[in-house]
Amino acid sequence: MLGYERNLPRAYTVPGIPHETASMLGVRWALEQATALATSVSIYVPGRQNLRRSKHEHVHALIARGVPVHTWRDWPGSGVVLALWPDEEHLLRADESSSTLALAAVTWSPREVLGWAQAKGAEPLGGPKPDITPLRSLDPVVAAALDGLCVVVGQHKTADQRYRAAIAKGLAILKRAGYELGPDDLHTHAIGHGWRASNAEILREVATRINAGRVIQGMKTAPLRDDVLESWRAEVARADQT
Repeated sequence: MLGYERNLPRAYTVPGIPHETASMLGVRWALEQATALATSVSIYVPGRQNLRRSKHEHVHALIARGVPVHTWRDWPGSGVVLALWPDEEHLLRADESSSTLALAAVTWSPREVLGWAQAKGAEPLGGPKPDITPLRSLDPVVAAALDGLCVVVGQHKTADQRYRAAIAKGLAILKRAGYELGPDDLHTHAIGHGWRASNAEILREVATRINAGRVIQGMKTAPLRDDVLESWRAEVARADQT
C-alpha cells in the first residue's frame, strides 16, 4: 500500500433522497457499525446551530442518549463518526483521524462527498450507487506518475515548497507529453491511493496552475529526474505484461 491509507468501513447517503431519510439511514448505519466494532458513536457537524435548526429526530434521539457532538472548530470525535452535511475538507479530516474507526457521511452537497465516496469505495445508503461523473479514470501513465509522486512527496506532513515543486515538475512533464490532467480527477485518485488530504489538495491546486500555463517556483531544482516520464511508462508496460 502506498503512502498514507487506512482501511475502515465507510458509507454515504446517496444524493436526492429526503434529508430526514438520509439522516435516519446514517444513524442506523452508525449504530450497526458501533455494535459490530464494539465502540461508540460521535456526531460531527458544521456547528451546533445546524442541529438547533434541524428537525432530524433520529439525530436528536442519538444526542438524547448522550452521544457527543463535535463541530468543525473542534475535532471529528472517535469511534464511529457520523458526519452530518460535511464539506470535502472536513470529511477528509474525519477520514484521516486516527480516532475514526468507521465513517458515515450524510450528504447535503454531492459535490463535497462523491469524490471521497468514489476514492474510498464507500457504501451507498438509500439507493443504488450514483453515476459519479464527470470523474474519470486516469490514463495508466498518469496514475503511475501519481503513485510515484506519492512516494516522493511523503505522507507524514503537508508538502513543503520543495515537494510542491516536485509535484509541479511531474505534472508539467505529463502536460508537455500530452496527457490530460483534470484537477478533480487527480485529486480523487490521490485520496484513494495513499495521499494525505492536505497533499491531495495541493496536487489539485498545482494541476490547476499547470493547466493554466503557470510556473511553480523551484520546479527546475525539484527532487525529480528529468527523464522520470520514461520510468512511469516503463512501469505501465511491465504491468501490462504480467
